[in-house]
Amino acid sequence: MTELDSQNSVSPAESAVDEGLSPRAAAEAKKAAAAKAAAAAFIQSAEDEYGTVEAAQPRDVKKGHRTAIIIGLVICVLVAAAGLAYLFTSGFFNDEPVAEETQRVPLSDARVLAAFDEVTMDAPDITQYAYVSQDALIGPKFSDIVLNEPTNLGAPGNQIVTCEATATATFKNKGIEINVPVTLPFEYSDAGETWVPGELTRGEATATPLASANASDILANLNDILAANDPTYGEAMADASIVKTTSDLTIDGGPITAALSKTVESEADGVTTSELRTSTVTLNVAWSNTEGWIVSVADAGQIEEQTNQIPAAGSSSDTPASVDPANADPENLGTVKYGDTVTLAGTLQAVEGAADLSAGNNYTNNGATENANGSVQLVLKLNRPVDMSLNGTQYRLTTIAVATSGLDDNGKSLIGRKADVKGPLEESFATSWSPAGIKALEIHVE
Repeated sequence: MTELDSQNSVSPAESAVDEGLSPRAAAEAKKAAAAKAAAAAFIQSAEDEYGTVEAAQPRDVKKGHRTAIIIGLVICVLVAAAGLAYLFTSGFFNDEPVAEETQRVPLSDARVLAAFDEVTMDAPDITQYAYVSQDALIGPKFSDIVLNEPTNLGAPGNQIVTCEATATATFKNKGIEINVPVTLPFEYSDAGETWVPGELTRGEATATPLASANASDILANLNDILAANDPTYGEAMADASIVKTTSDLTIDGGPITAALSKTVESEADGVTTSELRTSTVTLNVAWSNTEGWIVSVADAGQIEEQTNQIPAAGSSSDTPASVDPANADPENLGTVKYGDTVTLAGTLQAVEGAADLSAGNNYTNNGATENANGSVQLVLKLNRPVDMSLNGTQYRLTTIAVATSGLDDNGKSLIGRKADVKGPLEESFATSWSPAGIKALEIHVE
């Protein structure tokens, strides 16, 4: 190497600075340059003394250079990551200040069930439901419990957290079931870290029948039912006796049919006028969710009227044509009722000539047959007229129906015989010409 060349060449240290190496890398390069210069001087002296010698290869500094760069980069990455972590945790990138978070306890199903078990709830007023059992209601029993999503109210850091649970409360007795939708609110308590139930609120109740209506209870209010449907009809049949009832009531309601009878009496000029009013009424019973069993009049039959004139006692007209004048003084049985046992004397006859029999008794019932559908076999033509008050109606009879049983010839052998007949008065043996019949338990013939 010539001196010119040495003066014009760039040292390794200067080259390292130009290449932008770190001070440590530059120092390493400087050491390598010094070693290279010493080697060159040694080679030059050897050439001068020993001849030409190949120049020694310079030391490889590229590997150290790369290692230094990698180490620097790793350090830079670690420093940057630490800085970013600090910025995130310190809230540097948040738009708003971070509020202190509260650790909330979730509202569990078990807590909701326990809260409903502790609820006190009054039973609905059962008196608003007509014609149902008024026994005390059992309940409430909660079912269909549903927990809704919680609701957050207020600003962050000062939140009120609420939640609602809905359910169905059931009350019942043997005649009715009442279901009431309810809502139970909950509010979270930070102090106790628990959910506190609030006041229960009710929805609109629904009621369903568990048994049919009581027909007897309905008929006990028949006067009011008839008057509400037709005041004129209701007044005419007020306090009428219910002769017969047919009902077909189920849990879905149904019809009730009642045969009514009422006697209205008046007296003038020594004559008592007895007016018999009869009719048949059909009622319809249906369920109302808010009122219970509703009763309406489906059909009010036409009122049939029959008028009987009864002479006052001691009157010259007191003797019916069918009675022996020698025995014209009537026998007064007083007030009797169905089931009472009586003993009456007379002559047994066949059941025929219902029109004549009705005329003798001044009694006609178009709703019955002349022999009570075959149950009556004989007619007892009384020795004396009989006065009696039966089922609220005053009667004077000259003949009465007789029902026999256990006789092979149905009593035909007794026709024309004088007899004393003993037995209870039965409504089921009433005929078109007799308001009652005797169930003959004893017949004594002459």
